[in-house]
Amino acid sequence: MRLGEVFDALVRDGDRFTITAPEAWAQGRTLYGGMTLALAHEAARRYFDDLPPLRSAQCVFVGPAAGRVHFLPGILRQGRSTTMVAVEAVSDDGPVLRASFVFGARRDSVVQVDPPALPDVRSPATSGPLFGQGNDRAPGFTANFDMRLGGGSQGLSGGAPMMATWAKFREAPGGDPVSALLALADAPPPAAITRFPALAPLSSVTWHLDLVAKPVDVDGWHLLLAEAEHSGEGMTTQDMKLWSEDGRLLATGRQNIAIFA
Repeated sequence: MRLGEVFDALVRDGDRFTITAPEAWAQGRTLYGGMTLALAHEAARRYFDDLPPLRSAQCVFVGPAAGRVHFLPGILRQGRSTTMVAVEAVSDDGPVLRASFVFGARRDSVVQVDPPALPDVRSPATSGPLFGQGNDRAPGFTANFDMRLGGGSQGLSGGAPMMATWAKFREAPGGDPVSALLALADAPPPAAITRFPALAPLSSVTWHLDLVAKPVDVDGWHLLLAEAEHSGEGMTTQDMKLWSEDGRLLATGRQNIAIFA
């Protein structure tokens, strides 16, 4: 099931949107975080008409997104140029996610700061697979992506906790490009996996993502740079950036992740 077909399976039922979590996009017993946030964004943009472009998204991952999952959007505040939307996701077994989205119209400004350029990494064509044995060592949802290590350390290598990952959907995702970008941005593992002694469970706890530019489509290669800033006491925090292959910075983010290694 390609990404656009997952979005098409999200059905409106009154004031909420419901989907049966597709196993092909799962990580263990739950949808992976990027897919859950992408579905929350789909619910927000479908429920409210004429939203301006998405500028920022924040979420707390509360529980597993499995079985039937329901997304309930609501307005937090609507101003002249900015609309803030909250989305709560619940399954039949309990809370799943709480997210807030900031949508903002373009405004003229005299303040301009150029975004960071694409780092000097290997091209997708000359990069090896992200996982040493392809996707055989990876969670189930990663079969939907081609991911290659353009720079940094291999997982489980003991190297520096930085990974520059080229990633693209194996099938053109279709659907809304911003929702597709949210799904893509969370595809690689956390940078701290370079220090794991062996494969172990992990789970995103919080995620903050700021969109710098609106994607036209998300069909091709994108570079996702993740750098762990701290790991300890079963948690890791990381800084994240995402570029299109032509060097345009699309998003920056921060993530807090529980690790069980």
